[in-house]
Amino acid sequence: MKANKPKWDTPDGHSPLVAFLRQFGALSKEVIEEIDVNTFPLFIKKKKLILKPGAYTDHIYLIVKGVLHGYIKEDGKQVTTWLNSENEIVGALREIGSSNHSDEYLEALEDTFAVAIPLSYTETIFIKYPETNIIGRKLWQYSYHKAIERAFTNRISSAKKKYLRFIETHPNVSNRVPLKYIASYLGITQETLSRIRSKKMKT
Repeated sequence: MKANKPKWDTPDGHSPLVAFLRQFGALSKEVIEEIDVNTFPLFIKKKKLILKPGAYTDHIYLIVKGVLHGYIKEDGKQVTTWLNSENEIVGALREIGSSNHSDEYLEALEDTFAVAIPLSYTETIFIKYPETNIIGRKLWQYSYHKAIERAFTNRISSAKKKYLRFIETHPNVSNRVPLKYIASYLGITQETLSRIRSKKMKT
């Protein structure tokens, strides 16, 4: 008789969310056990949508391996709102605590392995284990910093400087996704971005 395969096929046998959260503070044995039980692995095929505008969202996701992007549609065109890769939490973060309905599309740009985190559980664990509130605050500070960085990049008028800032802040993404998504994220044309990259490679 074969033994049941462990839920988390990781070196330490725990949800990858445990290692991620340990960047922000210590976790008790009880909290780790809760995380292992209440989060689950999610494999997303390239080009698969896991969120659409108007859809009810009850999870956020930690990217373990892969790239996801968020986008909206304006006049029938995709406008990329963010591009994230490993060790980043994604999902309808702006809707947490409000309607819990997405206003963006969420799509995998590579075959992706993620950890699905129930929103209801994030509320429960903060109440049940008050010490996790410190980690929660640090995590939201981290997310806020990412949002500020996005706003700062948008304020840069030079297309070249925007791109250089992007590859500095997104080193794990710039060579893994089609140019059209990066150009859309930066608010420049794909042709302009191609010229910038071509000149950069010659220097």
